[in-house]
Amino acid sequence: MQKLHMRFILLTLLASFSYSENSYKLGLGSCIDYDYPIPAWDSIEQESINFFFFLGDNIYGDVPSGKLDSVKSSYKDMNEKMPEWLQKTEKLVIWDDHDYGLNDAGANYLYKAESQNIYNNAWKINQNDPRRSREGIYFSELKIINQKKVLFIGLDTRYFRSNLMKIGNSYKPHKNNNTTILGSTQWDWLKSQVTQEHDILILASSIQVLATEHRFEKWANFPHERESLLNLLNTLDSNILIISGDRHRAGFYRKDNIYEFTSSSINKGIFPYYETDALLIGDTYTQNNYGIIEFYEDSLQLFIKSENMTVLESLEIPLK
Repeated sequence: MQKLHMRFILLTLLASFSYSENSYKLGLGSCIDYDYPIPAWDSIEQESINFFFFLGDNIYGDVPSGKLDSVKSSYKDMNEKMPEWLQKTEKLVIWDDHDYGLNDAGANYLYKAESQNIYNNAWKINQNDPRRSREGIYFSELKIINQKKVLFIGLDTRYFRSNLMKIGNSYKPHKNNNTTILGSTQWDWLKSQVTQEHDILILASSIQVLATEHRFEKWANFPHERESLLNLLNTLDSNILIISGDRHRAGFYRKDNIYEFTSSSINKGIFPYYETDALLIGDTYTQNNYGIIEFYEDSLQLFIKSENMTVLESLEIPLK
């Protein structure tokens, strides 16, 4: 009887080990203001994530002048207030306008080079990393997860972006095809990166790619750039998931075989108002939230969770 009991314990331990070996957790989020409490950090700690992807507006340091004193002090606050467990957790990072230094700014931002240097130092980017020697904070990293090659690409949607076209309080689509989001150098780099052998592509853009119907920043404000990006992604045989932030609203989107997970915001939730989109799956959520992506051998499991770990929406993406 004792041998049978021990065998049961052994099988239980092996089953638990197998589960942990076959799943891998990525946390993600955006829009984080260290001047206010961040209850989500306690919840995300309990998730036991393998790493966290910061999707922009990781601090709120922008001021109307665009000068960078506030960015510097905001990063200082971040490094002092970020919980110890998260400091020790592997992180991938891109920026958006509030950590770039000026609201909705692009290529014409006067202090962008200095801002990038501050960003690299604040996030402790390795001195040998290309981000230390080239313009823009875009990067790629290949990971092996469950015997699958997962290519993570972070785009810079700020440093090279042409001016937005605004009418009233709404941004409108450009008709000038010479305008850009990524700039020619980053476009060439992106095209070369996706030729790497990979099974899953996780593409991070601070602003939304698929959504077209809201009045705020989005790739659809540069329709030729959005079309070029989607055409490029459609040439790939891999599973494709875009992750984005910015919106103070979380949701899932899909266009053909391309999915998007918008995770926003960690602690800058807004008053709820209805929003939809032809490519939206389910609802959107404006309360404080974070995202979880669980990697399994045959699927990705996506979760939008409130700051107290309540599942607001979930989505399964079968893997090829």
